[in-house]
Amino acid sequence: IVTGHVDEDLHYSVDLLPTLAEWFDLPFSPKWDGQSFAPALFEGESVGRDFVVLSQFAHVCQRSVRFDDWLYMRTYHDGYQLAFERDMLFNLAEDPHEQHNVAEENPEVVRQAVAMLYDWHDEMMRTNDRHSDPLWTVLEEGGPYHANGHLPMYIERLKQTGRADKVQPLMERHPNEFK
Repeated sequence: IVTGHVDEDLHYSVDLLPTLAEWFDLPFSPKWDGQSFAPALFEGESVGRDFVVLSQFAHVCQRSVRFDDWLYMRTYHDGYQLAFERDMLFNLAEDPHEQHNVAEENPEVVRQAVAMLYDWHDEMMRTNDRHSDPLWTVLEEGGPYHANGHLPMYIERLKQTGRADKVQPLMERHPNEFK
């Protein structure tokens, strides 16, 4: 292992298995999604990805693209949390705690991130045996489990707990749940 080298490239967790296989001179499986980053460890080479995409659909339905100094987040279902806008962009060099959404000030970066997200999605659907997207399956089922069909009850809870000001924005965001 190269001493003094810090690998700041982007990698997925699925890259670990091919890296270990290369490290221990074991065969690669053609079914593995990852790519080895052993050259970064042993020769200090830059072998990272240009961007990585992360999905989250337990509490909200979101996909994020991490590239350069940027983190872009697209919200498909907000899980009834009004804090999440559809498009969010954070400059991690200037705002490492993701406190300031700068999407409106950087539309060209948002377009770049959306293009990366779409290209990634196309590749995943092309190589996915089932040709289905788990995020879209969750959306088709009504959103995250805690949110699925529970908006009317949640609205009553907001009213009972002094948060009635949140009701109208939620109803505007989720009009189909009141039909």
